[in-house]
Amino acid sequence: MAKQSRINNGIGSAAALMEINNLSRAWHDRLLENPSLRSYFFDGKPSTLHDADRPAVLTLAELLADVLECELQVAALLPDFHFAHSWYQWPAHMLEQSPVLAEVVERHPEWWPALRSLQKAVRDPNNDPATHPLVGARMARSTGTSLRLLRMRLPSPGRRTGKDARTARQVDTASSGLYAAITDADA
Repeated sequence: MAKQSRINNGIGSAAALMEINNLSRAWHDRLLENPSLRSYFFDGKPSTLHDADRPAVLTLAELLADVLECELQVAALLPDFHFAHSWYQWPAHMLEQSPVLAEVVERHPEWWPALRSLQKAVRDPNNDPATHPLVGARMARSTGTSLRLLRMRLPSPGRRTGKDARTARQVDTASSGLYAAITDADA
């Protein structure tokens, strides 16, 4: 039974990895369709209110936020996935490189709670290393607990504590919708 569970967990993790890869590839494909928009995401180019490309750039930023949020959430759900702790690196890099991505996440923090939490951790110059509340191991479902996601340390100059640290209940609330969607899809 335990061996079968490990096999099933491995298959589920592989499927989740493929789906994240497909989402990322689809977003990059949209950039390929209009390569002039790449600088808004990779070169720090701001999008002003008067830019002719602003509607397309905002839409791509929202799509990217969806991909990055999903990546952060799925990394926390994967059982025994040893590289999940590094999944914050691409989202953190994109938040630093793309003012328009940062703008859309700030405008609607409730839409992308994991990404907003990461954004705060990356921006805080007092973090020594910061912690990311969503990346970590999942508690066993058999114990009747909801998802509890451990904090993962981020390399930065300060440490986040106190009111900025998210509680397990806040993490549970943020991730319960995604978990329900995943378990419904498996059923």
